[in-house]
Amino acid sequence: MTNIFNPQEILRIATKVEENGKMLYQNLEKKTKDKALQQTWKYLKEQEEIHRQIFQKMLDKAGDYIVDEFNPGEYGAYVTAIASEYIFTQELIAKKINESFASDLEAVEFGIYIEKESILTYSALREYMLTEKQAVLDNVIEEERRHLVKLTSIRQALKEKR
Repeated sequence: MTNIFNPQEILRIATKVEENGKMLYQNLEKKTKDKALQQTWKYLKEQEEIHRQIFQKMLDKAGDYIVDEFNPGEYGAYVTAIASEYIFTQELIAKKINESFASDLEAVEFGIYIEKESILTYSALREYMLTEKQAVLDNVIEEERRHLVKLTSIRQALKEKR
């Protein structure tokens, strides 16, 4: 049976996403020997906590952020598909926290995947937000894009070291 996700449930997912991301980046920060990469993981860990707090505030005041009507039509199916995929991604993150990556490059590639999924999920959530509150989420999406660019640059540098 397919789950139907309302905007509040997506905010709960987003809060958990950021918690898991923080744990992942904290774990990666401890495990890498590369000082520059260690600083990147530390920065991303701190950003995840900031984002978690933003989503928790939105959840606590969902009525101030979310459009009251939830249309279970075509867009609802799209959001459900994205949220379902993101729950799968969270299971992967939990698994990766307990495992080691084969290399820094593999860890960075996983980080890129996580950032892309975040951008996709949060962009879908944006459609359910009151127009005057969308800027809050737009800032988070923009930060996730910057993280993606940073990790992509690091991936390129790691490949060139090979």
